[in-house]
Amino acid sequence: MKDIQITSDFCVDHLCVAFPNSMKSANVLSDINVVFRHGIAAAVIGESGCGKSVLVLALLGLLPKYASVHGHIFYNSFDVLSVPFAIIQSNLSKHWGIIPQSPSDALNPIRKIKKQFDDIGKNASRGNFSVEELCDSLTSLGLSDIEKILQSYPHELSGGMLQRILFAMAVCCEPEWVFADEPTKGLDEQSRQQVSHNLLHLKTKKTQSMILITHDLPLTEEICEVVVVMYAGEIMEITNSVYTNGLHPYTRALIAALPINGFNPIPDGPVKNGSSRQCRFAPHCAYASKQCKHSHPNLYSVDDMHKVRCFLYA
Repeated sequence: MKDIQITSDFCVDHLCVAFPNSMKSANVLSDINVVFRHGIAAAVIGESGCGKSVLVLALLGLLPKYASVHGHIFYNSFDVLSVPFAIIQSNLSKHWGIIPQSPSDALNPIRKIKKQFDDIGKNASRGNFSVEELCDSLTSLGLSDIEKILQSYPHELSGGMLQRILFAMAVCCEPEWVFADEPTKGLDEQSRQQVSHNLLHLKTKKTQSMILITHDLPLTEEICEVVVVMYAGEIMEITNSVYTNGLHPYTRALIAALPINGFNPIPDGPVKNGSSRQCRFAPHCAYASKQCKHSHPNLYSVDDMHKVRCFLYA
């Protein structure tokens, strides 16, 4: 990636990540190249183990020290992968908001909710929040009796209330970016619709830039302008919609596997991260040719906003 400009985009340049195991290092991400544009809501989707969570940890500068990392992630004037951790901490406090997957694990069980908001404010060098400020934010997310909530401990509130509190915490310092980790995982349809509504509220009222890690394909259609499809540590497709513009056979297989489309499973076959010379999806692919089994495809441009790692579009 040449001529990197100072912007609030996340520019991922030839990122490779591997973790050591008992035999040898396990490749988790392979040559990731993507730009997450400021002002855009993007989703990173794919099955468990595809590397999407590791990619977001890399964006946040939170990879474990034992990870073997190559490449760059440019944000503003620095490389996230090489700056001192104090700069990462400063951005986490002021510019990057995070919505964790589990409210019960994310909140301190022995501190009242108001104190936890104030902790965030102090870390961002803005001090304590007024009750009025927090009332406005929490009321906009559908909560009532705010003063009681602020004086409560996490165990005194329902899971749905805690999730909305995490949403408010993620944007209380007006960050440039919000990262949400599986925000609808394990929820019933009514709760899922509420989370989708709250994410849309954050996007339109609180922050324009968002990255979702999710298995929820309908959520990407409701919230996101860009969808990054990952499989076995690689980006398979970058598109504006997996429903109307999904071209890669893996993207199409994900759509076919949805309950509304008959729950058609992806065919069995080995899933190998690493330096395989073949297309990693070839063992599962109905369109696989001899070329797919002996050569590794690049990420080909279909148009300015659409890329596909498949020889069908070379």
